[in-house]
Amino acid sequence: MHPDTLPSTPTAPTAGPAGMRIALALACLAAFPAAAAPADELRADVDAGRSAAAHTRCATLDAQADPAIELWCGVAAVDMGRPGEGVLALERYVLGFPDDARGRLELARAYYYAGDNVRARAEFERVARLDPPPEVVAAINRYLDAIAIREAQYLPSAFGYVELGAGYDSNANAGVGSALISLPLLGPVNVPPAGVEQGSPFGWLAAGVQGSYPVAPGVALFGAVNGNGTFYSDASEFNLANIGAAGGASYQADRNWYALSLAAGEILLDGSKYRTSTGVGLEWRRTLSTDASFSLAPQFARLDYAGNNSVWNSNFFALVAHYRQAWQVNLQPVLNTSVWYGDDHNREDRPDLGRNIYGISADLTVSPNPLWAFNAALAYAQSDYDGPIPLIDVTRQDRNFTAGVGAVYLLSRGWSVRGEYQYIRNNSNLDLYAYSRQVVALKLRYEYR
Repeated sequence: MHPDTLPSTPTAPTAGPAGMRIALALACLAAFPAAAAPADELRADVDAGRSAAAHTRCATLDAQADPAIELWCGVAAVDMGRPGEGVLALERYVLGFPDDARGRLELARAYYYAGDNVRARAEFERVARLDPPPEVVAAINRYLDAIAIREAQYLPSAFGYVELGAGYDSNANAGVGSALISLPLLGPVNVPPAGVEQGSPFGWLAAGVQGSYPVAPGVALFGAVNGNGTFYSDASEFNLANIGAAGGASYQADRNWYALSLAAGEILLDGSKYRTSTGVGLEWRRTLSTDASFSLAPQFARLDYAGNNSVWNSNFFALVAHYRQAWQVNLQPVLNTSVWYGDDHNREDRPDLGRNIYGISADLTVSPNPLWAFNAALAYAQSDYDGPIPLIDVTRQDRNFTAGVGAVYLLSRGWSVRGEYQYIRNNSNLDLYAYSRQVVALKLRYEYR
């Protein structure tokens, strides 16, 4: 992965092992008898995100006095990262009240976090057949998608998507704000029009497909092809298209996941080849708990530029560390953080075009209910070039800041709409490379799994 792609626009939340707590709207599905005061208190704590307090209180209560205690103690146990304990409590409750949809949904969630995909799927699908409210359907679908991702480790799987959108880019060419700038030794310089910022509306198109095929216990082959294009109405000479393909093998051993992949990609600028890349990547991911994971990913790529840009040819190495944390509380926050280092080593004896890159990023997603998700992201990247630029004898240093927000609404199974805004500021010790940029877009996405 090239470092320029790391500080990216926040993406839509993906179905995963956290961030998908059954909505409070599920209360309307419950059919159990009126609860006594202790069960009411437990339910209030759980619904308010105080599962730790509810779990502590459960040790002092007699579930035989009120069956609803089993329900809320089971939910609290799952929220506290004790899915095995939660499964036992919720199974006892459901045995007594088999028609209680809320109980079955919470049991399905407990099965999911306990790693029992078969029983989780069966319970989720059973409740889905009852025609529950849209918020409940959305929550169930997100869990079913997450189960499908898990099953890809031992069952053949395929995933595809198509995305259409439109928006406005205040600086399509990442140009300087003024045609007149000052450079060391050279003094005032006039930047040609192609280097001055140009705003333009744009259209967006993206599509991709990926799949995996298990070949042995814990071992799977995978492959992916994807592409996207940005098409400017007022600056078509900067139309950009990305096409990429990757394939490799993965191995799952207990809480550790390993992958080796080969990748190739091409960037087209205004329909002409701009850069090609070929590379190899490794990844190790460790599941720390049901709500947390950590990964390390060393990567290497050979970057080849077309035409006069061939002076930028380089070998690129990067090391990325990533941490993900989710919390089973109200709003279901999910935090992703990354730090990375990259060495973009120029192969054409042009140290002024090679650089070392350091970066850090973080994004936070919250889901007030299963139909909505909101995201905010921040990223910082520092580029220190390897040598001075000829003629001006100054070594370039860039500091790039990126901030973005987004909102996603799930229209139905597979369909979603997203609005996003991104602000980019690139500071440099040379005015020629300093710019700011704002991008706003609305995108419609369809996913097939």
